[in-house]
Amino acid sequence: MDNHYIIGEATLLSKGLNLVLSNFGQQTINHLSFHQINNLLNRDWNGSDFLWMDISQEIKNTLKICQKIFKKDRVPKVFVFCDSKDPIIIKSFLKVGVNGYFLPQCCANTIKEALIHVKNNKKYIDPTLSQILTQSILDIEPLKPFQNTLTKREKEILHLIIEEYTTQEIANKLFISFCTVETHRLHLIQKMGVRNTAGLVREAISKNIYQKSMNSMSF
Repeated sequence: MDNHYIIGEATLLSKGLNLVLSNFGQQTINHLSFHQINNLLNRDWNGSDFLWMDISQEIKNTLKICQKIFKKDRVPKVFVFCDSKDPIIIKSFLKVGVNGYFLPQCCANTIKEALIHVKNNKKYIDPTLSQILTQSILDIEPLKPFQNTLTKREKEILHLIIEEYTTQEIANKLFISFCTVETHRLHLIQKMGVRNTAGLVREAISKNIYQKSMNSMSF
C-alpha cells in the first residue's frame, strides 16, 4: 500500500487531492504542515512513499526541503503544486529531483497520469505547461554579461537582499507578492551564475553591482 503525505494548509486543493487519491484506492493518506515535514526529513523513505506539496507561498522553503530529502539514499516520490508558470522555477524543482510539477487547478486525470508515469520512473509535468517549457528552450540566446541583463526590478530586489530584507519584507516594500519576489530571486541566481542568496551577495559586491543597484533605487 502506498503512503501519501499531503503537505500544506487545509485548502480546497488539499481536500480535493485527498478525495482524488481516495477514489484511486489510496487509503493511507496523511496531512502535515510545512513545520511538521521537518520532523520527517531524517526518516527512511521507500518507493511507496509519496509527498504532495502545495507550495505557491513556500517556493524557497520547499526547494530547501527537497534538496534535503533527495540527499538521502532512499527517497520518496515528490510532487509539487505551484501557480508559477516560470520555466526557471519549474526547472529548479526538476533539477533537485522533484518527480512532478502541477498547476493548482489541474484535473483528476492529470494526477492519475502522474502516478502512472512516476511508478514507471518517469518525471511528470502538467500538460498545460509543456508549451511554455518548449518555448523557453527555443528562446535560448547567447549569454551576455549579466550586469547588462538585470532589470530595474531585479536590481531593486538585489539591493534589498544585500540589505538583509526577508522575502516578505521585500514584497511589502515593493508592493508585490511573495511568489513574485521568489521568482525574481531565482532569476538573479541564474543570471549571476551562483547557487544561493549568499552567492548573490558575494557576486554583487565583487562586481560592484551593489553600488549600481543603490544608484538605481527609486524608493
